[in-house]
Amino acid sequence: MYSQSLAALANNTKWSELQKFMSGLEQRAPYWRTRSINGFIYPPQGWDGDWSYHFRLGEYKDIEWCEMQPRLNDEALSQEEVFTACKNFGFETEKIESIVKVIGYRRL
Repeated sequence: MYSQSLAALANNTKWSELQKFMSGLEQRAPYWRTRSINGFIYPPQGWDGDWSYHFRLGEYKDIEWCEMQPRLNDEALSQEEVFTACKNFGFETEKIESIVKVIGYRRL
């Protein structure tokens, strides 16, 4: 059940800045998936690569976390570049294997 208290670590401004930055990178941007504070994961399977439209469909205020997987092409951002960009926007960010995870909320 998702009745735990949550500590907010991100805000709409940070998510919007991330979306605009990644959208501008087009095919260099990583794939992503998010989990809402209600437990819903989008996309339900796999990864999404559309930062311009799909990432903005949900409400930023509900994003518990966003995981990003670098694309497998030479021009794509590396895991380290994705991690650094997220840190520069002020996100709490973790590296998990090849994934960069941005934390929107921590469960208390």
